[in-house]
Amino acid sequence: MDTAQPRSVEPADSRDMVGAHDMFRLHFGALPELVRSVADEDQARVPVIAEHVGLLASLLHGHHASEDAHVWPKLHERCPDEIQSLVATMESQHAQIDIGLQDLEKQAQVWAQTGDPADRDALAASADRLNPALREHLELEEGRVLRLIDTYLSQAEWKETVAASAGKLTPASGALAIGMMLDQADPDMQELIRAGVPDDFWAEVRPAAVAAYDGYAERVYGSARP
Repeated sequence: MDTAQPRSVEPADSRDMVGAHDMFRLHFGALPELVRSVADEDQARVPVIAEHVGLLASLLHGHHASEDAHVWPKLHERCPDEIQSLVATMESQHAQIDIGLQDLEKQAQVWAQTGDPADRDALAASADRLNPALREHLELEEGRVLRLIDTYLSQAEWKETVAASAGKLTPASGALAIGMMLDQADPDMQELIRAGVPDDFWAEVRPAAVAAYDGYAERVYGSARP
């Protein structure tokens, strides 16, 4: 089956996904060193970094869950047979990453409770294990899957996917996520993000999101902000 969107329907523009991916690459990539940088005696830093791990995990869980519910089923239904294995690979990678995220969250919770350097190192090792699979998935999705989304989904369906991901966040974590994306976004990406939200939302939320992330980054990263 090959049921691309008819010309009368506005096709999806999924380029904004790269902004989310850049955020994940940056912060998950920085995580092992960030965790290992917590000195044995610096117990005040333990809950700060453990909570940061929880935030990153929740953002990635939500991002992947929206694709699982709103993207992969549509691609399976509409893509030709020769594409089905690629979509199945996306689903399999999500499952693999989810196992890694669960381990990451478990290790962060243990460290938060004990403050033990051995548990800190176990958390850093968990982040080390997760990162290659995450990078591989993000690169494959950008290289081969975004064009499928833009061919087989409408813009309305894509916005529904983005809204489903955002809907899983609290107001505080949602503001942080926007701030984290904008912190790394070039002008073109900022415009893509802006185009996806109402003007009044952008005018009100963007300054608050940037300020929220500035304070958060100072607390989590200090002068080593990535």
